[in-house]
Amino acid sequence: MRHGCSRAPGAMAEPRYLQAECAFRPGAHTVRVTQTRSTLRVEVEAHGTSDLWRGEFDAAFIEDLTRKTGNFKQFGIFCSMLESALTQSSDSVSLELLTFTDLETLHSRKVGAVTRPSPSTSSPLNSKRYLILVYSVEFDRIHYPLPLPYAGRPDLVALVRELQEQLGQLRARRLEETQHLRDALWQALEEKRAAESRHQREYRQLAAELAQAKASEQKLQLRVKNLTAELASCRRGRQKSASPAPRAQERRSASLESHRSSRGQPSPKSLSPAGSRPPRFDPTAFVRARQRRQKEAELRKDRRVTRTRRPLSTSLCNSPCMAPRPAASHKLPVCRTAGKRPGKENRSKEPSAELAEIDARLQALQEYMDSLNTHM
Repeated sequence: MRHGCSRAPGAMAEPRYLQAECAFRPGAHTVRVTQTRSTLRVEVEAHGTSDLWRGEFDAAFIEDLTRKTGNFKQFGIFCSMLESALTQSSDSVSLELLTFTDLETLHSRKVGAVTRPSPSTSSPLNSKRYLILVYSVEFDRIHYPLPLPYAGRPDLVALVRELQEQLGQLRARRLEETQHLRDALWQALEEKRAAESRHQREYRQLAAELAQAKASEQKLQLRVKNLTAELASCRRGRQKSASPAPRAQERRSASLESHRSSRGQPSPKSLSPAGSRPPRFDPTAFVRARQRRQKEAELRKDRRVTRTRRPLSTSLCNSPCMAPRPAASHKLPVCRTAGKRPGKENRSKEPSAELAEIDARLQALQEYMDSLNTHM
């Protein structure tokens, strides 16, 4: 048995509607029950013939019916029992559909009376149906019959019209759903086209950036290659230009050291090896050193003159061949004799010549060091 129920809105949850598919003799039937506060409406429809039986009962009729069976039930309790039978929620109640003849036979068996002959087929009693609510107790079975007069068959014209209306509603709903689906599909296609266009623009932009990055990479690689070649060329040129320098520098250093050693001065530090940076020229220190050397040369000259000077006689000093001459730096009187050799005068001029030569060598050395710094 298939069943279903629905409720109409209301404060008292009324009316209450139930429907179930029941297997009665001679075939399947649909039972519909509508319950209000004081009314019960029952409708049974045969599936094969579409015959319809319908009955409506008030609370007083239902309670009087239960009283006649000897097992009284209130209207609300009877409706609850009928609902349990339709929904098959209880084993104590069930439903049967009988004709008038079937009902008479059942009554005769119960009371033990002789069965009376059945009425003719044209009798209104034979066209009725009785929906029996069977209540099973421990030692007894109570039958509550609900008489249902024959209501005929449904109007085919009205039924077709109703079906056409339902079909039109279904078509309209289908068209609405189809249009909704079309709109959703069109929107999805538009979004897809917009996304594809955006992706294409991004792809072209990324491709252009990639090409630009590759071009920049090639330029940088070419520049690195050129700089590497220039660096190698500079290194080769530096090695070639620096190769004869140590010999000239060694010769200058040897001459300076020999000159300083002849004067008793300490030799300066040797130049740094090839490839290291030489010390920068200090003009102030150079001027001071030059002044110190000039003073030392003048002191040595004074000492030489003192050592070579001899005591002269009065006649020698008064001789006409002697003429006093001031010295170049200290303005001392010097006596010239006729027998004096020119080599001594040259020796007195040697310190100035040596100093000039030293200055020239130092100047050349400084220029060479400056040129090395420029190349580096």
